[in-house]
Amino acid sequence: MDIRVLITELFEKLSLIATAGLLGVLVPPLRNRLLGVGRPRDIWVAVVFGLLLSLWGSTMGFAWLGHHLNLRAVGIMIAGILGGARAGALTGLLAGLFFVARVAPDAGVWALGASILDGWLAGRIAERKERWFVGWRAIRAAALIQLASLTIVALGIGVSGGNTVGALPSLGAQLLGVAAGVALWVNVARVVLAREEQAVALVAAQAAANELSLQALRSRLEPHFLFNALNTLRATIRTDPDRARGLVSDLADLYRYLLHHPRDASLDNEVEHACAYLAIERARLGEERLAVRTAIDENVRDTRVPALLLQPIVENAVKHGITPKDGVGTITIRARDLGDLVRIEVEDEADGPASHPPTKGSGLALTTLRKRLERQYNGNAALRLSPLERGTLVTVDLPKMPGDIGENA
Repeated sequence: MDIRVLITELFEKLSLIATAGLLGVLVPPLRNRLLGVGRPRDIWVAVVFGLLLSLWGSTMGFAWLGHHLNLRAVGIMIAGILGGARAGALTGLLAGLFFVARVAPDAGVWALGASILDGWLAGRIAERKERWFVGWRAIRAAALIQLASLTIVALGIGVSGGNTVGALPSLGAQLLGVAAGVALWVNVARVVLAREEQAVALVAAQAAANELSLQALRSRLEPHFLFNALNTLRATIRTDPDRARGLVSDLADLYRYLLHHPRDASLDNEVEHACAYLAIERARLGEERLAVRTAIDENVRDTRVPALLLQPIVENAVKHGITPKDGVGTITIRARDLGDLVRIEVEDEADGPASHPPTKGSGLALTTLRKRLERQYNGNAALRLSPLERGTLVTVDLPKMPGDIGENA
């Protein structure tokens, strides 16, 4: 056989077997074995998978220079790598019996012994020297295993009266083909798994980022707001005990919601939470300084929205829209159904001149909220700020999503 034809034949068969072997990454038990989390019964899946590959490799072989050149050892070694020494030896035994009985009867017990040795050595190395099958070092490990087993085959050729020296090129070609096939499978399988793990890690990182954003929103109320609220309570207790009891209830509801609420909530609960916050701010600023209005459509009250969606918006409205002005301020919270969307609006307006320059915030709260909405709704939500003649309008458009949006984040 012409050497160019040989190389073409060998690489064609190698590519077919390696491609088929990579399909094993899609089989959950085999993927689990690669990840090191497989159950004992998954070993049998590795044996069956490796055996099928080795049977295919046997039937695709051909005789050259007194030796039947084939790639059955690729499947046998894969079974050993995935299942260990005993699984590799069993696969080698079954594959060797098939090879001797149906493909090359003249190979005899020597080929059977070589197949068993291929599987046992691959499994043993995978168990004891796992690093040998990491990266392109796998080609060296597979070549050493083949060198040991093909030495047995070479002895068999000599004992049966064949030309051992003449068969060396065929044996060498098989060694290189098997080593390349095993190394290719190991490396591409690792790449596929690494990509999958990166995807899982990315999802986990996004979930962690969402949780951190939520925790940041919760923690923002804890220092200064609590002190201001307690000072307001202390002053109110002396002048209006009944009002003070209501403020204590509002404060308790507010922090209960902050500390124990899940990642999403009904829009109705969000409005109640925002109103509890505004009730405390109203007591701090003065009853005459702040009015709160709500206009919520009945058919959107049960819509699930991100927890603490309204908190940073109404806080900004008080801090930048109401507090700097001397006159009466009003914060209005509206929500209505737009078909596929729910539109939520928070409008602040205040009369009178500014008693002191407006506070310049960093915008971090709304920036964090905007990023959080982008992650949870895959870019389909919108948050807009519109300046008005006497205040600001914040508009949030959220797509309607079935069930708990936390499950879709």
